[in-house]
Amino acid sequence: MTNGQRQKIKMLRYQGVGYGKIAKATGLSRDSVRNYCIREGLNGYASELVTEYREVLKAEMLFVVCLNCGMKLEQNSCGRKRKYCSLNCKREWEKDHRKAHVLNCEYCGNEFKALGVNWRKFCSPECYRRHRFWREEDAAEVAQKILQFKKVNHLPVWLKALLLSDAKE
Repeated sequence: MTNGQRQKIKMLRYQGVGYGKIAKATGLSRDSVRNYCIREGLNGYASELVTEYREVLKAEMLFVVCLNCGMKLEQNSCGRKRKYCSLNCKREWEKDHRKAHVLNCEYCGNEFKALGVNWRKFCSPECYRRHRFWREEDAAEVAQKILQFKKVNHLPVWLKALLLSDAKE
């Protein structure tokens, strides 16, 4: 087995390829590929090996290059290790990798997505204004639509709970 074949076996194994396909690609027997993988610690399920390899690679490369631009990082001798080469790179990366939170509006009860924040209460400024400044005109409009059996577009959650509750008072 040549060094080139060994490198190819490692590369294909870390990509999740099985022993048989590696044997065909390298021109070796399946058993010799399998034995080499066992000796080198590349045995087991290929999918598990791929996830382990990705975690190791991620841990090794995390503090070597900038997460945003890929530029080589110079680490200080003390303190926290750097992940970004500059503050601008950090801001760009955080702007592009915001987490989407699925929340429920406190006014209308609809689900909405909020990027980067999980403390939002309302899906729109209109729901906020209607919740904050509930007026008698709004109540009259809702009552009129209910009596006419028409759809009510914006009904506060607290009013919906009040109308649908079985109050025995």
